[in-house]
Amino acid sequence: MSYRAVGLTISLTVGLTGCGNDKPAVAPSPASTPFSAATSMAVNGEDAEARAAALAAYQNYVRMYVTASNKGDYNAKLDKFVADPALLTVRQDLLIKFQQGLVTKGQPVSAPAVSKIDTSQRPFTAEVEDCFDTGRWDVVSKKTGKSVRTTGQATRYVVIAKAELFDDGQWRIREVSAQRERPC
Repeated sequence: MSYRAVGLTISLTVGLTGCGNDKPAVAPSPASTPFSAATSMAVNGEDAEARAAALAAYQNYVRMYVTASNKGDYNAKLDKFVADPALLTVRQDLLIKFQQGLVTKGQPVSAPAVSKIDTSQRPFTAEVEDCFDTGRWDVVSKKTGKSVRTTGQATRYVVIAKAELFDDGQWRIREVSAQRERPC
């Protein structure tokens, strides 16, 4: 598989990613949220709680993916925050990069927000929209350390992720779409 083919896989997966330390993101407490968010919690606490938990799942997924990609770890345990079909795509991306001697370097900038939430029926679902910037996060050759980024490739674009609340009480990302034609 050529780098261009990998680039397509990476462009779909990279849009999912975020920043990397090993601590899970935590949902904001009502005291730390802006007034409008705190007010909506009083009106519909279930929606507000679901929004915070879905957003935390996305942020944790991004952080874990970036960490795995930077280390070249195709066996990373991502299933706590991501589920099929997105899980399969992410694992394939990490494996293809490993097989081609590629890793990522640096950290992307991620600015996600929950754009839709549905707690009217089970399973609860949410949509997260992210302005994802890979300007400081690059795919490089593990041997040479040189960038293999495709010339002209968008580095700042919208990513849409769909999350779902599973029976175990954990929100997971099920679908991710990097919309490189939509700058943000």
